[in-house]
Amino acid sequence: MASVITNSKDLLLSRLGQTSRIMAQVIEHRLAPTGISYQEMRITGLLMGEDNITQKDLAEKLSVRAATLSVAVSKLEKQGLVKRVASKTDKRVNFLQLLPSKKIPQVDTLLTAIDEDMTHGISSKELEITSKVLTLMLHNLKNTLNQQASL
Repeated sequence: MASVITNSKDLLLSRLGQTSRIMAQVIEHRLAPTGISYQEMRITGLLMGEDNITQKDLAEKLSVRAATLSVAVSKLEKQGLVKRVASKTDKRVNFLQLLPSKKIPQVDTLLTAIDEDMTHGISSKELEITSKVLTLMLHNLKNTLNQQASL
């Protein structure tokens, strides 16, 4: 009887998970002086490129539950970074808007510095390939998730 034990260190899945966890720790540490958490930074980052996105759509993009997002959005509202705007056609729907703040450029600078630290010593060609591969992997995983949901 053949027994196969996969060494998790050899799996790309393991390396990606470890990279993600360490990246989150570095970001949390550098964000601490701004008073913005990693999750709040992710929310504001996505809102930078969106006009009037709903809380539901943002929760889907962040892969979090609506209730989890609601708590984080409330904190961002208290900090004056985000504004909830009720839909004119459906009062159950809230749109989120990013408000101007001195913290946003500060966070952007921190993220740029972290990105530079993370990619130090990697050529632009290697980074381009990495980006393409990660995009394909994300696409594959989304397809897998959709197939599982349809079962």
